[in-house]
Amino acid sequence: MAARSRQIRNRAVAQATPPQRFTHLDKVLFPDDGFTKGDLIRYALAIAPWALPYLRDRPLAVERWPDGLQGHAFFQKHAPAHTPAWVRTEVLAGDEGQERCFVCDDAQTLAFLANLAAIPLHVWSARVASLDKPDWCILDLDPKRAPFSHVVTLALAARALCRELGLPAYVKASGSSGLHVLVPLGRQLDHAASVALAQLLAEVLVRRHPGLATVARNPRARGGRVYLDAFQNGRGKLLVSPFSPRPLPGVPVSMPLRWSEVNARLGPRTFTAANAVARMQRLGKDPLLGVLRDSPDLDRAFARLERLLAGRPTRG
Repeated sequence: MAARSRQIRNRAVAQATPPQRFTHLDKVLFPDDGFTKGDLIRYALAIAPWALPYLRDRPLAVERWPDGLQGHAFFQKHAPAHTPAWVRTEVLAGDEGQERCFVCDDAQTLAFLANLAAIPLHVWSARVASLDKPDWCILDLDPKRAPFSHVVTLALAARALCRELGLPAYVKASGSSGLHVLVPLGRQLDHAASVALAQLLAEVLVRRHPGLATVARNPRARGGRVYLDAFQNGRGKLLVSPFSPRPLPGVPVSMPLRWSEVNARLGPRTFTAANAVARMQRLGKDPLLGVLRDSPDLDRAFARLERLLAGRPTRG
């Protein structure tokens, strides 16, 4: 009965997004969960309305697991020559010369990438038409061996700091071990200035929480503290796209969060491909979407940061 049900579901997937041909739908990608490539494609099609705003018009790279999590994975920045003509690609100038990158503008392309066993999707912070002007600044809270409760404390501290500076702040679960705090830039800064903003935010947080936070890039120098990574903001640096599954048991996904959910009950892998769609249907509104729309007063924020680091009041 289960096999018959899966055949029916696979046939529905195969008919959902012509003209592509899906392959090996019964191949198990997540062996601990019995999660197949067909399941991944179904998830991609179901989550597309929420995932696509963060993917459209952005270069992306993929991590591919053609034989599932027990097989060999490889990172792919270049769209191969056999990519169908209907899949959008863009040629960019990269460190290794010209790079032909995927751009995912529609559900059909999202399903195509799922058929490649792409887990997860990594996106630029900037759009194709404005590659030097990112939409967001990211502060990546990477715990390594630190407890996740420290990540929660620092995420809330980052939000409080942003409020001090007059900046909106959004948050998402990485789907792995940490949280991503995102500050909207409204394409007002270049990548170097975005790095500088994240570094200043991290410096203040380390001063305020020296026992919990560090900016030491060497893991051996972190002393069990959460690493505040500002360097994810450089040109061409990538962010795991919201709603992307991660190649980990349980099929966790990178999930936009409401700030009220950043509390002691939150876990690093609370949200999965099994509950993501129902969650978004229940919420109705994506709590992260403002990161693509807000355009804060960044001059004022930088001025307040300078006063804060100099030990002067931030008002005014």
